[in-house]
Amino acid sequence: MSELFYNAVPNATRVAPPLPVPRQYPAHKPRKVYLFGTCVVDLFFPEAGMDAIHLIEREGIEVDYPQGQSCCGQPAYTSGYTDQAREVARAQLALFAEDYPVVVPSGSCAGMLREHYEDLFKDEPETLKKVHALAERTFELTEFLLFVCKWFWWDI
Repeated sequence: MSELFYNAVPNATRVAPPLPVPRQYPAHKPRKVYLFGTCVVDLFFPEAGMDAIHLIEREGIEVDYPQGQSCCGQPAYTSGYTDQAREVARAQLALFAEDYPVVVPSGSCAGMLREHYEDLFKDEPETLKKVHALAERTFELTEFLLFVCKWFWWDI
């Protein structure tokens, strides 16, 4: 077993980071949302995007799918190409300018928009304001259905 942790400091105390403040969800369903389809849905699984649209519309919510969207920038960002990731992210920011929630059918892409865009634009105060606003209104699809639409499996 000790070979598995060859670089761990013996008897070291590990401290977990503090827990984030729990997210506050809207009290009511919005009338309209954006769907950020992700590059994987766009290129490989368009039926998953259509299914996401049907689920959201079933809740009586209008879905806007901006045609210029591409990728969240995560592949470039996690590969160390931050300049390229920033340009991809900048293009996405421009597409979701209205104050509608942004629903993303991918946890990692939603995480990129909510958590990592801040790092990409940390040196651009004006853009960072837009990034924070986008992060506040970005939801992963199942998170949106469960906590915003108050949807449960038995509602199927």
